[in-house]
Amino acid sequence: MLKFEYQIKLNDEGRPYIDIPEDYQNKTEDQFMVLEMSRYLIISLLKNRRSELPDNEVKALEATFDTLEVISDELAVLMKRQMEVLGENVLQFERNHHITVDSIEDRDNLNYNGIIHDGKIFKRMIGLKVLVLENMQIFELVDGIDNENWKMI
Repeated sequence: MLKFEYQIKLNDEGRPYIDIPEDYQNKTEDQFMVLEMSRYLIISLLKNRRSELPDNEVKALEATFDTLEVISDELAVLMKRQMEVLGENVLQFERNHHITVDSIEDRDNLNYNGIIHDGKIFKRMIGLKVLVLENMQIFELVDGIDNENWKMI
């Protein structure tokens, strides 16, 4: 789970604002979260209150939503590629395991389109090793990527 830490403070006029700690390091994931939250808030407003808003405000909100969507989509592509490279780098090194899950069911439910784990994206591929915590066993995909190809190592 990612964390974005901030405080709500009051400015000199008494207006609340978001205060980000001085030691904060700008992260792509945080930027993406802010864009996605902004899109969510705009679409929720349009969904719930469109009839109460003047046409010019509706059009402005729709244009803002469209602009945020373009920026968010571009950032998502960059972020995904960065996470894939990190995952590929981990797979290059011989490791005890690459991913940790709680149960066999969680292992079997690993996504075929990509697995996000610890800020990295892993592909469900031959050689992927998963530690299952419920029995503290490591499984590796051998001879295929479907569940019948998990072998305990």
